[in-house]
Amino acid sequence: MEVVIAGAGAMGLLIGSYLAESGISVSFLTRRNEQAADLIDNGVKRIHNGSVSTFRVHAFSDIAHAPKNAFWILAVKSKDLRGVVQQLEFAKLPGHLMFIQNGMRHYDLARSVSISSVSIASLTHGAGKVDDHTVIHNGVGVMRIAALTRNQEGSSRLFEASSSMFPIVQEQDAHSMLLRKAIINCCINPLTALLELKNGELLTNITAHALMEAVYSELASGYPETVKTLAFSDVEKVCRNTSDNRSSMLTDRDNGIPMEIDTIVSAILEGKGECMPTLKVLERLLKAMDERKDDV
Repeated sequence: MEVVIAGAGAMGLLIGSYLAESGISVSFLTRRNEQAADLIDNGVKRIHNGSVSTFRVHAFSDIAHAPKNAFWILAVKSKDLRGVVQQLEFAKLPGHLMFIQNGMRHYDLARSVSISSVSIASLTHGAGKVDDHTVIHNGVGVMRIAALTRNQEGSSRLFEASSSMFPIVQEQDAHSMLLRKAIINCCINPLTALLELKNGELLTNITAHALMEAVYSELASGYPETVKTLAFSDVEKVCRNTSDNRSSMLTDRDNGIPMEIDTIVSAILEGKGECMPTLKVLERLLKAMDERKDDV
């Protein structure tokens, strides 16, 4: 099985390391030639609890060098997603296309692509990128995968890569799976970005924990069916399992790039803002921070 991961950020590197460890041939599509060369020369280095493992991979920055009929995993930021998808559709490259973006905005795009074999994945692992080829696995979570098309070419081999450190499970309903993850993200990411806290600090900081619980209560009111199977203790468990992790939103703030506010928070608030006043305030604060960076 040949897997191409578009995007070599923290999550892309983490996924690639575990797939390569299972014996799958892994390649990365990178933004920069320098990162592609680094990955080819050094492989993917994964650090977990002080243990270091390195796995050989291939990489390229020009999509023209991509293999045909590979299993593609899209691990790019939401703002870059449509452009990558259009390139892949035009080149008719993927045998399968898997979306793993945060939030809900990519759901309709994933359903509309011309590629016949499509799935969506949701991950709760904690990961931090150290350099162009090194990732720290900050917390063990789960990779959940749901099919969007009947044709699931090559996907069965991916499930064989499941392990105790990188469990992969199959879900039946992609929209419900994404909504569950988006609600977890809304409880965690905005507060970590605004307060500059690691995930685990939302449990130890009394005021932050109270705010997280208030956001969860609002989400429970707006999405009662989803939270029937998502207790506040489940959100706390994600924080605990990824206690040393800096959320994707906080990482974007640290790097001075626009945070994924629209896809993570705004999409959840659509049509339900009146019953989620706390989350609405957090959304406005995040947008004000992004605007401030734009003005610098």
